[in-house]
Amino acid sequence: MRFSKLFLILAVFCFVPGLQVIAQDSKTKKTDESKQEQPSQPTKELKPITTLDASIPLDQLKIMVRPLTKEELEVEANAWFQLLRNKARQIAAARLGVKRTNEAITTTDEQQALDSLKKAELVQQTVDNIAKKTEEKLKKQAQETLGVNLDESAAQPDESLAAQKPAAAESQSAESQSKEEEKTEVAVGDADPTRSAEAMKQQFLDSLMKLQDERTALSDRLEVVLNSLELKGGDVGTYRKYIVAVSGIELDTTDASTSWAGIKGWIVSKEGGQRWLWNLFRFLFILLMTWLIAKLGSAVVSWLLDRKVRLTQLAENLISGTIKNVIFLIGFAVALAALEVDMTPVLAAIGATGLVVGLALQGTLSNLASGLMILINRPFDVGDVVTAGGVTGTVRQMNLVSTTFRTFDNQTIHVPNNSIWNNVVTNITANKVRRVDLEFSIGYDDDFEQAENIIKEVLEENELVLKDPEAVVVVHALTDSSVNIVCRPWAKTTDWWAVKTSVTREVKRRFDLAGISIPFPQQDVHVYSVDESNGKKTALTGK
Repeated sequence: MRFSKLFLILAVFCFVPGLQVIAQDSKTKKTDESKQEQPSQPTKELKPITTLDASIPLDQLKIMVRPLTKEELEVEANAWFQLLRNKARQIAAARLGVKRTNEAITTTDEQQALDSLKKAELVQQTVDNIAKKTEEKLKKQAQETLGVNLDESAAQPDESLAAQKPAAAESQSAESQSKEEEKTEVAVGDADPTRSAEAMKQQFLDSLMKLQDERTALSDRLEVVLNSLELKGGDVGTYRKYIVAVSGIELDTTDASTSWAGIKGWIVSKEGGQRWLWNLFRFLFILLMTWLIAKLGSAVVSWLLDRKVRLTQLAENLISGTIKNVIFLIGFAVALAALEVDMTPVLAAIGATGLVVGLALQGTLSNLASGLMILINRPFDVGDVVTAGGVTGTVRQMNLVSTTFRTFDNQTIHVPNNSIWNNVVTNITANKVRRVDLEFSIGYDDDFEQAENIIKEVLEENELVLKDPEAVVVVHALTDSSVNIVCRPWAKTTDWWAVKTSVTREVKRRFDLAGISIPFPQQDVHVYSVDESNGKKTALTGK
């Protein structure tokens, strides 16, 4: 009930000033000229309001600080910083108390041991009093600014409980007083200084774990205020450096029991081990959900591109893969945020190094532009047999930097997109029908018409040869040693290799049966001999 009232008061104070300004402006228009000539009143000193309750939830604090101005947020940041600094002092005093109690345990002088315990307790009490006064001061300032007194409203929440409160208060006061007396007796008891030191050390360790949790909570709330202040142009570097400096736990390697108590206390603390275990669970859960969303999103995009847009398979794979990677990247950033990793320095570093990376990756950017041009013009697709960049093979996949080919001898070759786009691209399987170019040679002594008829018969008998377009069989050239006959049948692109090999094999078999020769390249050599008796030349011709 008390916290709901606090939330309402803070909300009204944060959001109503805008309405007050509007009302004040309307009143100003109605003022007399004489009043306008009066000297302006000095600006009222700003005081913190969000520190009215140091345990305010983070989500509500974010809502509270959003409408505040830069000047107001600076005051709020300074107030939370004072609370954090005092808490750091209390932690330092508790650690110093552990050191003092260790000295009391190891010393053989009882008086020296008692002096160490008294000094440790005095330091802790002094720092606790300073912290308590600071908290009361900030709370009082917030109450004065808001014009409320939560202590009085909480003191009388209900008339029905008024009769029960005095007895409960007296009982609680007596109990707290007895505990304080017990602590004092244990701390500075004269019976057994060693036992008193060990008990007091345990008190300091327990207090240290509690103070560290409170420090973490204050750091989180100060960070909320600093984030809002930074968005509105404030300088928060000094505050954040201090948060980093006082965060974490310090282990005393010279005292094994103290170190183990610190580790154990951090593991079981709500702001330590439990918090990071929950953060780790959220990190893994976000990664898992990101993987599922990326997989589902990639499948949906592929389906839409295939059914609605009808792009090439190459473009579909590239777009769906890019979307999948982007979703992974965003999900990973969110997962890191769940681990309380500040992504602001990372993003700033990426932006600062963007120019340097761009200059260093000029070739990669050129390949990127070429990849985009290939996707736009679509000279080939996945599964096409292409000759590009000096490579002939089947296109397997493509990204914005390179294209992967699988050659016919099962080699995988990655060709930069720039080499492909800046050279001739031959798509061998782009069309469904291709012409098979064959050429057969026969001797001059053979019947070329018979050879033509044999070739035509072979083409007619082959089922893979298309009837339309019609095949061409004609004498093409008379070379030095043969008569060349051109054979140009048509076939489906998928049957091109089968038609070429089967026709060549069958024509050779038919030529052998018909006695038609396929001559080797030959030359006529003329040798002359001279008859010495009559001086005549005799020609000896040979091949």
